[in-house]
Amino acid sequence: MSARIRFFNSLLLFSALMFLTGFIFYSTFLSDYFLPVFYIFIFYFFLLTVAGRLFVMKSNPEKPGDFNIRYFIVRWAKVLLHLIFIVAYIINDKENILSFILAFLACYVLFSVFDIYTLSFSVKKK
Repeated sequence: MSARIRFFNSLLLFSALMFLTGFIFYSTFLSDYFLPVFYIFIFYFFLLTVAGRLFVMKSNPEKPGDFNIRYFIVRWAKVLLHLIFIVAYIINDKENILSFILAFLACYVLFSVFDIYTLSFSVKKK
């Protein structure tokens, strides 16, 4: 099985676990803080992670710095997209800012850890 397919499958599984965990938390003890946009977070982070990984993995092995440049381009592009996403949401919904920020931050941290962890394995193999 290729590294891309393994990564995609593990990302699907991770996203499904995030979805299930969010559903359990929001249907039990966090029901007062439920944000319907939480499930959009998971899809948003899923798409960004896939797009970023595809871009990074297309780096030219002949050029030693190409991987690093692509990695930092992806990181900065994600930061800018996150800021746009956060500002757009806060402009539209001023009532749930704290719940939004906490849920977004949790997704950001978990997806970032997952992305870096899986990327470190694919880089070690090369």
